[in-house]
Amino acid sequence: MLESCTSSIASFSSIKRKESASTIPAVDEDKLPTGDEDIVRHLIAKQKFDGLWDLTDKEVETLTGKQLDRFPQGYNQQILISAIIVVLLEIRFSSFSSMWHGVVQKARKRLMKSVGDDMKKLEDLLDGIRSALST
Repeated sequence: MLESCTSSIASFSSIKRKESASTIPAVDEDKLPTGDEDIVRHLIAKQKFDGLWDLTDKEVETLTGKQLDRFPQGYNQQILISAIIVVLLEIRFSSFSSMWHGVVQKARKRLMKSVGDDMKKLEDLLDGIRSALST
């Protein structure tokens, strides 16, 4: 009896694996979604535990239409990219603020620490990014 139950469970598990493998679409990690809400969801999912983002130069260029060297220099690349994402979420995706508000708060705290808790430095960085995005 026990062998029969074990065999049935194994068969069921095998069927479920086959079903889930066929119903879950493959995701290309390097390709960004196209709709605004999907982009916001993607960015939320890509935020690391420490509050920063690890996007590629190409992803930033796709999101902003600008190469990374058009943004303020002199910062660690991960800090710069994370600050760009914060500004993008606040400006381009403001209508989805209820979705991204928490991740932006977390990122701002982490960015603040990265500039030595100097609010002016952080605001200068964010203003520089806003300026680069508007030109």
